[in-house]
Amino acid sequence: MLMSLIRRVLGSARAKRGAAASRAAAADFERARALQHSGDHAQARALCEGILSRDPGHAGAHCLLGALHGQQGNLERASVHLTEAIRLAPQLQDAHLGLGNVHRLRRDPEAAARSYRRALAIQDDAPEIHYSLALALREAGRPQEAVEHFERASSLSPGHPDAAREAALCHAQLGTYDRGMVLLERALREAPSAGDLHAALGFLQQKMHRPRAALEWYEKARALGHADAELYNNLGIVCQDLGRIPEALAHYDRAIELQPDFPLARFHRALARLLTGDYANGWPDYELRLVSEDNPRPPGPYARWDGSALAGRTILVYGEQGLGDEIMFASCLPQIVDMAGRCVIECSAKLEPLFRRSFPRARVCAAAADRSVPDSIKAEPIECEAPSGSLPLYLRRSIAEFPRHQGYLKADPQRIASWRERLLALGPGLKIGVSWQGGTHKTRSPLRSIPLARWLPVFGAAPAHFVSLQYGDVRAELERLNAEHGVRVTHWQEAIDDYDQTAALVCALDLVISIQTAIVHLAGALGRPVWVMAPYSPEWRYGFTGARMPWYPSVRLFRQPSFGEWSPTIAEVAGELAALAGRGAAPSPDARINGPILP
Repeated sequence: MLMSLIRRVLGSARAKRGAAASRAAAADFERARALQHSGDHAQARALCEGILSRDPGHAGAHCLLGALHGQQGNLERASVHLTEAIRLAPQLQDAHLGLGNVHRLRRDPEAAARSYRRALAIQDDAPEIHYSLALALREAGRPQEAVEHFERASSLSPGHPDAAREAALCHAQLGTYDRGMVLLERALREAPSAGDLHAALGFLQQKMHRPRAALEWYEKARALGHADAELYNNLGIVCQDLGRIPEALAHYDRAIELQPDFPLARFHRALARLLTGDYANGWPDYELRLVSEDNPRPPGPYARWDGSALAGRTILVYGEQGLGDEIMFASCLPQIVDMAGRCVIECSAKLEPLFRRSFPRARVCAAAADRSVPDSIKAEPIECEAPSGSLPLYLRRSIAEFPRHQGYLKADPQRIASWRERLLALGPGLKIGVSWQGGTHKTRSPLRSIPLARWLPVFGAAPAHFVSLQYGDVRAELERLNAEHGVRVTHWQEAIDDYDQTAALVCALDLVISIQTAIVHLAGALGRPVWVMAPYSPEWRYGFTGARMPWYPSVRLFRQPSFGEWSPTIAEVAGELAALAGRGAAPSPDARINGPILP
């Protein structure tokens, strides 16, 4: 009896001590959480460590300590404690959320997404976890999935402006702009004074190429106190689109002042400087294109050319942008070939035959599909390399350094003769190539393209035969033009599919009339006459004023008088074409920049 009583007394004491310890641990844990929220991380960590010294199996303390280590940047220790918390309490949602955050900080968005999904499997109505999952999915390059979770976070917490804003930015990336506008307008009803929401609405308008509307939203955002570097960069972009170049430059300067390590603002300022002909100050920051996510070329194994003497040295020049830019920057290649002991040119496979013929003293190789250095080039004794877009940094620092060439690319003479025969078979009159659509939505296609139906004044200006130089299969579009307006534009698909054939056809034509597209660069590099209908604020390559391009003496520019106004430009081209036809016979097919076709 006595022993039984003693055991009962001792057991009761142990239970009381355990309960007291449990209450103390719970109290310490709540104090630690309060200290974390107040910003006293050191004291919060000390309390958690004290709890774990007494009770190593306290899942909550492991979870909180892991979060605290993560906030301090100690990701390894954070991961250890969060993983242990999940082992002890698999249903502890905060531990899965914290581990997901650690994975994001380690730049492993896929692992982060898995942890966030495990957290949502425990409880699906947590807006912050949906938001975190959406961020991880976007970082993993899965915007379509990301936008679903941004929208879910926004619907669970209508007062969560970040979720609506980020969802709208995903819609901008996906091109579903209207859906993004609806989300932002709904969020603005909940938070009408949120400057970042106004800025996001401006960004969507900017992406839809509506610079006037974008500017209004950006100015509202600025009036509400939202005036960060990104906003000033975007203000610069829309002011530049509207032709307000001094304002654009001032906005870029302000963005850089607010955030000196803002490469995008510096790059856009470089484009604005190049647009105005300030080459010496524009080229250095144009180099920032090489760190863009859109640039697929990995760092090469060779030293970058720094403008130093090339005599006796072998240099590799490679194209790293689109066809038009490859052709334009190739205007520097004759100088490089003259300067270097040996020049190796890596170019688009489409341009390889044309470049081989045009630069016979250089070795020309087609670029690999993955943009890696081809094995054939690796065998060369190359001492330095340069992306073609970096050559003007050393060779075109002022307008005086642009050569007055008569064409530096050479088309195949036999193919030119063949195309001349086919053009003659169309009948008497000028033979004029046309291109009416350029770029993609991202590269401002809506601002630089002109629907064919709007070309009717040009098509009716003179007795001429028009030939399509438009890339892609546009035969249905041309058939519709003929059926609805009685205008025939000849289209030879084989001339479009093979760029060497395109070059030969351009040389056989009397004139090319185009909007801003690669065909302008091709024809200008061949020394053929080109008339370009340019938007009010064109791509930087075309300059902001004047009727000529420094890159191509044979190109003549017809500029919009104001933003979006094509009718006066089209009428001017039509008038010039009528005057040209009225002067008599068509010029010789061999006419160059000083031939009679150029008024």
